[in-house]
Amino acid sequence: MERMLNIHHIRVVKKFANLEPVKISLIEQFLTKFVSLPTAKKNIRQMIDMRLIELEKSEADKRIKLVRFLVDEVDDLV
Repeated sequence: MERMLNIHHIRVVKKFANLEPVKISLIEQFLTKFVSLPTAKKNIRQMIDMRLIELEKSEADKRIKLVRFLVDEVDDLV
């Protein structure tokens, strides 16, 4: 099943794509303003599946996951 781009994906890219590094928890907190936490995590998984973002472990603390954006702007999505 092919994933569809939704408004929450666009919001995340618009807000965080230019910041480095971004913790996954920060994106979850941002998304919980609009949706529940399980839905926020689902949206993050969808973004990984669509290859909009990648997750990396932090060098300083292996428990922290950092998000690396594969797209820079909202215009790249459309």
